[in-house]
Amino acid sequence: MGIGRRIYSLVFCLCCVPSFGFASERPITIFAAASLQNAITELAQNYADETGIKVHVSVAGTSTLARQIQHGAPADIFISANKSWVDHLLNRKLLNPNSVSVIAKNSMVLVSRTGVDSDVSVLEGRWDSNSLIVTAMIGSVPAGIYAKEALEHYGLWETLQNQVVQTDNVRSALRLVELGQVDFGLVYLSDAVASKDVQIVERLPASSHSSIEYHVALVGTETHGDVKNLFDIILSNTFSEILHENGFVLPQN
Repeated sequence: MGIGRRIYSLVFCLCCVPSFGFASERPITIFAAASLQNAITELAQNYADETGIKVHVSVAGTSTLARQIQHGAPADIFISANKSWVDHLLNRKLLNPNSVSVIAKNSMVLVSRTGVDSDVSVLEGRWDSNSLIVTAMIGSVPAGIYAKEALEHYGLWETLQNQVVQTDNVRSALRLVELGQVDFGLVYLSDAVASKDVQIVERLPASSHSSIEYHVALVGTETHGDVKNLFDIILSNTFSEILHENGFVLPQN
């Protein structure tokens, strides 16, 4: 059974649960970490095709999305690339605390443009003083936070901090490597496998940085039926398969 068909089956069952107070045509808005762009867009399109309900997907750095929610941006579902920004919103009573769940894990990799030879190694603490490395903002965006932790773990941060280029999200960092504007990038494995224009130079072990977990939560305390239906699909095996196909690791693995 195809993914679209499975979504249809799930929607049919879930729609048996009554919803009150909202029209079924109300669009659903998902705020998702940039690294989830391919996976969440695929799910949203499948859901819209099967139900006729519009799903708006906004992808950006987790910190940007969290701040937008904090300032009143209309989101129904939030998917974060770390727990800290979920806690930030929970402390402000902007998320449903009973809805928070881990849906995926990831890992960090060092990438270069496809076909480029290199003799650098984060794992061995070996780096070219002329080579730039790009990652997301190290002070706020999860991918950048993990990248800095890894560089510190291998004793490279003090040496490389002036060679680190920072972007507003991890997909922007990946793009700079794809275009050849930066020599190397520290990005998620899922980003690397999504691109034909980069190659993996090294995979960084999980012990070199904090655990990379994606948390999903409902925004606000009142949720209409269509949002709950889609949220349940995000928690289901249907979305787990999409995540796995896009290079993510499932929580139970």
